Amino acid sequence: MFDIVGWIRQAMRVMNVATRPRQKEFERIIKITGIGMVAVGLIGVILSFLVNLV
Repeated sequence: MFDIVGWIRQAMRVMNVATRPRQKEFERIIKITGIGMVAVGLIGVILSFLVNLV
């Protein structure tokens, strides 16, 4: 069975250890995520064009 008390203890431990990212880290995360989203979008558009040509 699911141990809810143990899960809550684990979650509290993680929250106590976790810290907020600094400004530069946050900007880097945003840039990497944006590049990934654009890359996936371009791949989708290219595949869509190729499928429509065939």
